Amino acid sequence: MLGAIAAIVIIIWYYNGARLVGKNPVHGAFVGFLIYFIPAIVWTVLVTPGLRDIVEHNPGLFLGLIVRYGFVIVGVSCAVWYRLKVLSKKSD
Repeated sequence: MLGAIAAIVIIIWYYNGARLVGKNPVHGAFVGFLIYFIPAIVWTVLVTPGLRDIVEHNPGLFLGLIVRYGFVIVGVSCAVWYRLKVLSKKSD
Protein backbone atom coordinates (compact mmCIF):
# COMPACT_ATOMS: atom_id res chain seq x y z
CA MET A 1 0.00 0.00 0.00
CA LEU A 2 2.74 2.43 0.95
CA GLY A 3 4.64 1.60 -2.24
CA ALA A 4 1.60 2.39 -4.39
CA ILE A 5 1.03 5.70 -2.61
CA ALA A 6 4.69 6.64 -3.10
CA ALA A 7 4.50 5.74 -6.80
CA ILE A 8 1.38 7.89 -7.29
CA VAL A 9 2.98 10.87 -5.55
CA ILE A 10 6.11 10.54 -7.69
CA ILE A 11 4.08 10.24 -10.88
CA ILE A 12 2.16 13.42 -10.01
CA TRP A 13 5.39 15.23 -9.06
CA TYR A 14 7.09 14.34 -12.35
CA TYR A 15 3.92 15.07 -14.35
CA ASN A 16 3.62 18.58 -12.89
CA GLY A 17 7.35 19.22 -13.26
CA ALA A 18 7.32 18.30 -16.93
CA ARG A 19 4.20 20.38 -17.54
CA LEU A 20 5.78 23.44 -15.90
CA VAL A 21 8.86 23.33 -18.14
CA GLY A 22 6.81 22.76 -21.29
CA LYS A 23 7.65 19.10 -21.88
CA ASN A 24 5.31 16.18 -22.46
CA PRO A 25 3.78 15.54 -19.00
CA VAL A 26 2.80 11.93 -19.76
CA HIS A 27 6.38 11.13 -20.73
CA GLY A 28 7.60 12.87 -17.58
CA ALA A 29 5.21 10.85 -15.41
CA PHE A 30 6.32 7.63 -17.08
CA VAL A 31 9.99 8.46 -16.51
CA GLY A 32 9.23 9.21 -12.86
CA PHE A 33 7.47 5.89 -12.47
CA LEU A 34 10.38 4.00 -14.02
CA ILE A 35 12.95 5.84 -11.91
CA TYR A 36 10.98 4.73 -8.82
CA PHE A 37 9.97 1.25 -9.95
CA ILE A 38 13.22 -0.19 -11.34
CA PRO A 39 15.36 0.39 -8.21
CA ALA A 40 12.47 -0.82 -6.02
CA ILE A 41 12.25 -4.08 -7.99
CA VAL A 42 16.02 -4.56 -7.96
CA TRP A 43 16.05 -4.03 -4.17
CA THR A 44 13.18 -6.47 -3.72
CA VAL A 45 14.82 -9.19 -5.81
CA LEU A 46 18.44 -8.82 -4.72
CA VAL A 47 18.44 -7.51 -1.14
CA THR A 48 15.15 -8.38 0.57
CA PRO A 49 15.57 -12.19 0.56
CA GLY A 50 18.86 -11.93 2.44
CA LEU A 51 17.47 -9.45 4.91
CA ARG A 52 14.40 -11.58 5.46
CA ASP A 53 16.65 -14.49 6.41
CA ILE A 54 18.52 -12.29 8.90
CA VAL A 55 15.25 -11.08 10.45
CA GLU A 56 14.03 -14.65 10.92
CA HIS A 57 17.12 -15.46 12.99
CA ASN A 58 17.39 -12.13 14.81
CA PRO A 59 14.04 -10.33 14.87
CA GLY A 60 14.06 -6.63 15.53
CA LEU A 61 11.93 -3.62 14.76
CA PHE A 62 14.48 -1.76 12.64
CA LEU A 63 15.40 -4.65 10.36
CA GLY A 64 11.75 -5.65 10.14
CA LEU A 65 10.88 -2.19 8.87
CA ILE A 66 13.75 -2.26 6.38
CA VAL A 67 12.56 -5.63 5.05
CA ARG A 68 9.00 -4.36 4.66
CA TYR A 69 9.59 -0.84 3.40
CA GLY A 70 13.16 -0.78 2.12
CA PHE A 71 12.02 -0.86 -1.50
CA VAL A 72 9.97 2.30 -0.92
CA ILE A 73 12.93 4.11 0.62
CA VAL A 74 15.23 3.07 -2.23
CA GLY A 75 12.71 3.92 -4.96
CA VAL A 76 11.77 7.30 -3.52
CA SER A 77 15.44 8.16 -2.92
CA CYS A 78 16.31 7.39 -6.53
CA ALA A 79 13.34 9.36 -7.86
CA VAL A 80 14.14 12.40 -5.71
CA TRP A 81 17.83 12.27 -6.62
CA TYR A 82 17.07 12.01 -10.34
CA ARG A 83 14.53 14.84 -10.23
CA LEU A 84 16.74 17.22 -8.25
CA LYS A 85 20.15 16.47 -9.74
CA VAL A 86 19.64 15.29 -13.30
CA LEU A 87 16.51 17.11 -14.40
CA SER A 88 17.49 20.41 -12.75
CA LYS A 89 20.77 20.40 -14.72
CA LYS A 90 18.92 19.77 -18.00
CA SER A 91 16.73 22.84 -17.46
CA ASP A 92 19.74 25.14 -16.83
